[in-house]
Amino acid sequence: MALPLQAKTLRVAVGSSIPPYVIESENRGIEFDILKEALASQGYHMYPVYVPLSRTLHLLEYAQVDGIMSTGRPDLAGCYTDSHITYWNVAITLKKRNLDVKDISDLAGRRLVSFQNAKDYLGAEFRELADQNPKYHEMADQRAQLKQLFTGRADVVVADRYIFEWYRKDPSVALQVNVEQEVTYHKIFSPGNFKAVFRDDVVCEAFNHGLKLLKEKGRYDEIIQSYGVNNPAF
Repeated sequence: MALPLQAKTLRVAVGSSIPPYVIESENRGIEFDILKEALASQGYHMYPVYVPLSRTLHLLEYAQVDGIMSTGRPDLAGCYTDSHITYWNVAITLKKRNLDVKDISDLAGRRLVSFQNAKDYLGAEFRELADQNPKYHEMADQRAQLKQLFTGRADVVVADRYIFEWYRKDPSVALQVNVEQEVTYHKIFSPGNFKAVFRDDVVCEAFNHGLKLLKEKGRYDEIIQSYGVNNPAF
């Protein structure tokens, strides 16, 4: 996308790589591209400042950046944009197991694997269930989650659907387990609608306009589809 000659650079704090949302080594990703292109359409150049996710809040608070790419917290100082990305956490099982998972309570007693710090993100009911389940484990490496599921060592994996699908196509995973097995996605968690936060209201308003244009032109969906994942709004 061509930028105006006098495009203003914005320093934006970006959480360390979480593919396919953010792929730090390549300066791209679903969420990265959406933010970058929405800003570019309004004459802004996004300069990413990669830090651990918790560190992004510190940089914003102490005015070391112009904004942060993403947050689910409602209490930060600054201007919140319209929601630009949705995280789709789901429970995932092997279809051949035919497990009945209609709500969080159905995870009780299962061999359950989730992403790191899931108990902090998925609500009080999930936290209580996880604390009472000795078969519950969290894994920082989400490739390991897939290996647990596809080898039958886990009954249920809790993961973001885009992240799961991304790693399912990882050659290093496919070499070790049969990733072609059919899975069932159980939509038992509310979708997480995340927003960017900018220190300047003008930037915030410009971003919202750029985001609206991306959606109207179909570019928003094109970005998502370009990463080989499926829209989970089912």
